[in-house]
Amino acid sequence: MVKGMFVVFLSLLLLSACSQQQKAASLAEAIGLEGIGITELHKITDISKLDGITPVRYILDNTLETIMVYDFDTKEKRELGQKQFQERQQLLSSQAPIVYKAQNYLILYYSDVDSKTQTPKLAETEYGEKLQKAFKRIG
Repeated sequence: MVKGMFVVFLSLLLLSACSQQQKAASLAEAIGLEGIGITELHKITDISKLDGITPVRYILDNTLETIMVYDFDTKEKRELGQKQFQERQQLLSSQAPIVYKAQNYLILYYSDVDSKTQTPKLAETEYGEKLQKAFKRIG
């Protein structure tokens, strides 16, 4: 009986370890798993800050498409940062980025697509759907 319970416990342990391996350890890893190459850009302006957080900016596959990643300490701070971004965006008439949220991250995807709407649809963009899958990997 004890031996049977040990086998069941070991099986459950192995199954949970396998499912945890499917989650990506970082945003960069998750994006890479979707086949997208990213390169960090080091020039960031102070105007890009949200709620005191300076983003990390990446270029996707050496194209004109970029993402800006804000790493907030908590989900609550991320929500405040997103609110600040939305207030800024209302003042601008330019094309808005696609906004993703994952854990404490707020990610802004600036696509190079010519969209008829202020914010392009995922299917209109080159990387939108892949990025969405990548960010789901980290939860």
